[in-house]
Amino acid sequence: MADEPQANAGMKASGAQRAAAFLLSLDKDASADVMRALDPKVISKIAEAMTHLDPDLCSVDAIDGLYRDLARTFHQRTGVRPQDDFELFALLDSSYGPEEAERVINEIHKRRRREQPFAFIESVPAPLTARVLKEESPAVVALILSHVAPATSAEVLIAFDEDSTLEIVKRMTNVTPPGVDTMLTIADDLQDRIRAASLVPAPRAQEDSLRTVADMLNFSEAEIEHAVLTRLEEDDGDVAGQVRDLMFTWDDLSNIEKRAMQKILASIDTKTLSIALKACPEAVFDNVMGNLSSRVRDMVIDEKELLGPMAFSEVLQARSQIMAAVRALMDSGEFSPARASEELVD
Repeated sequence: MADEPQANAGMKASGAQRAAAFLLSLDKDASADVMRALDPKVISKIAEAMTHLDPDLCSVDAIDGLYRDLARTFHQRTGVRPQDDFELFALLDSSYGPEEAERVINEIHKRRRREQPFAFIESVPAPLTARVLKEESPAVVALILSHVAPATSAEVLIAFDEDSTLEIVKRMTNVTPPGVDTMLTIADDLQDRIRAASLVPAPRAQEDSLRTVADMLNFSEAEIEHAVLTRLEEDDGDVAGQVRDLMFTWDDLSNIEKRAMQKILASIDTKTLSIALKACPEAVFDNVMGNLSSRVRDMVIDEKELLGPMAFSEVLQARSQIMAAVRALMDSGEFSPARASEELVD
C-alpha cells in the first residue's frame, strides 16, 4: 500500500501526457506500430507531450499504474460517444466502401448546414467573428447571432460598443429568418470573409500602439525622448499627452526615491491623497505613506476611513490630480524618473 500514492501520481496528468508516457515505455518498433493506428488529430498533442513529460509519469511505479489502468480498460464494458467525421468515415468505409462512406458524410453535412447554417462560427475565435460582423448592419448581426449558441453570441457581443450591442439584442428578440437559400448565401459569404480576415493581423488598439511608443521612449536616451515628444506635441498635443501619461503611471510611484516623493507629496492636500489611496496597490501605498510625517500619515489614514466607500471614478480623478503634479515637476526639471535602461545602484 505504501507504493499506491506514487503509482497514482500520474492520474491528474492529461490524456496526452499519459499516452505519451505509455508509448515511451515501449520499444521503438512497438511504439511506432501503436502510433500508426492513432487518430491523426491527436498525434501532434501526444508528440508535444513527449517533449515536456510530466515528472510524475516518469517513475517505474507510475508506468506500472498506467499498465494496470490499460488492462482494466480492456476488460471492462465502456459507454459510447459521438463519432467525428474521421471515425465515422472509417466505420462506413469498412462496411460499405469509400464511395458510399463519402456520400453518406456529404449528406450529413448538407443536412446540418441547412439546419444550422452558422454553426461554423462556434469554432471561430470570437474576436475574429466580431471583427468581420462589425462591417454588417445590426439586422444581419442579429440574424446570425440568433442562430448560434448563446455563449458564442455573448462572446462576440463583448467586442461591440454599448449602443450597437443594445440595438443588436433588440433585433434578436424579433428576428424573422429569411428563406433557407438566403441564409445559406449569408453563411457562405460570412465564412469566406472570416477565412480572409484570419489571414490578416487584427488592427492594434490605439492605446496598445501608444503604450509601445511610451515603452520605447522609456528605454531611449533623454535627448531622443525630448525630441520625439516635442515633435509629437507639435503634430498632435492629445497624442503626446497620452504617451506622457503611459510613460509614467500610478504604479510607478512605488519606485520613486525619498526626496522626489516628498517633493511630489508637498503639493497634494490630504483629502485628495486620502481618496487616491483607496484600493491602491500595496507597493504604491507603502511608498507614499513611508514618505509622510507621522502627523500627516495619521491624518490621511483617519480621513481615508471617514470617507467610506467611494465610486472608483472619484478615486481615479484624485489620482489624476497627483499625476498632474508629478508631470508638472517633470516638465520643470525638478523631478526625473529613473529610465528603464538605467542601472540603479545604492
